[in-house]
Amino acid sequence: MIVILHLRAAVQQLYAVPPGDFTALRGRLANEARAAGDQDLAKQVAALRKPTVAAWALNHFVRTHLDELAEFRSFAELLREAQRTLDADQLRALGRERARRVDALGLQIAAAARDAGNPVGAAPLVEVHDTLVALIADEEAEKKVLTGALVKALSYSGFGSVDIEDAVAIDDDEPALTVVQGSGEGDGRSDANASSVADDLEERRRAKREAQRNRLAGALKAARDAAREADRNVAVLTARQEEVTEGIADLERRLATARDRLAKVTAELEDALGARDRRQAAQEQAEEALSDHDPRR
Repeated sequence: MIVILHLRAAVQQLYAVPPGDFTALRGRLANEARAAGDQDLAKQVAALRKPTVAAWALNHFVRTHLDELAEFRSFAELLREAQRTLDADQLRALGRERARRVDALGLQIAAAARDAGNPVGAAPLVEVHDTLVALIADEEAEKKVLTGALVKALSYSGFGSVDIEDAVAIDDDEPALTVVQGSGEGDGRSDANASSVADDLEERRRAKREAQRNRLAGALKAARDAAREADRNVAVLTARQEEVTEGIADLERRLATARDRLAKVTAELEDALGARDRRQAAQEQAEEALSDHDPRR
């Protein structure tokens, strides 16, 4: 049997274990590589970085709930396509959906981590959300997340590409293999079977992604129809608002005119009252003067 020792195998083991087991397993794998005579591999393994809490939660979900990511990835593809084509209607409809999907998947990832005995706090959960937003925005970021070997969370600034430098344990697509010789019987048959199984699995995944894409396209059409209906409602209500506003303005103009008339009448009334008081006073004075000249006195 041929035993293959390489960095990717170490990564697959290390980034699948709980955070508390990472350091001990890294040391054991480095020692095994050193014992096998591969000093370079031992150094590479020893240099692998422990993932942050958010990165571990994302890695765990990718490794244990990959199928549940398929619909989210299809949605991300639709949104990226809308951004490439600058489809305003589609961007508006999908943009409203993005926050809901990111929040929902973030809670799923947190629940999976909690079920595995490693709960995610508030700050790491924000980093999980940021990484999902980055996944949607950038296809290269999506590829990094799907390695299941993130060492830190990703983030998207809102424009340009996502900074994915040093985001995963290893960046090389085909790490060098170190082979320890043994018996090779049956390896060709095993490779053929593995290839067949892999092809079948990929075909099933492709069909599932296509079905999910069709469902999302249907949901997008419904969202567009709803958005158009909402736009029509807004237009109708805007017209009504303008009509009511104009009515209020007309009433305010009438009220201002009435207030002017009231002020004028009030002033005239005050003048009339003053004149009446003066005339009454004159009358009283005349009566008093007449009384003083009464011949009967």
